[in-house]
Amino acid sequence: MIGSRPTWVPSLLLLATLSVGGCKESGNDYLTEGLRLLGEAERGDCKPDVRAGQATINSAKVSQCLDKTKAALEQLHKARELGVQNKEIDDLIAKTEAEVSNLETMLKMVGRMQHEP
Repeated sequence: MIGSRPTWVPSLLLLATLSVGGCKESGNDYLTEGLRLLGEAERGDCKPDVRAGQATINSAKVSQCLDKTKAALEQLHKARELGVQNKEIDDLIAKTEAEVSNLETMLKMVGRMQHEP
């Protein structure tokens, strides 16, 4: 009985197809998340504590900044993998990779300074 097929089946199939397509990963979502994390790091985790005119640096603060910056870098790499390809993202990734490298060096130096007598 081909003629007795319910008329709602094609509509349901179309809705299911659109729903699955709407859940697809987007490079722009990862780019947005990476930029959000970088902004949070700059405004919070990487911002030095200023008390009485002096900035204090400790390994915990540098470590928090490094972790947030690495998380942002992962998001930026994922965005590029998913097709966000342009000079701006390439420059941002290069800048963020350099920042991660600088923070890793800083963490080592601060750790040594905090352990010296």
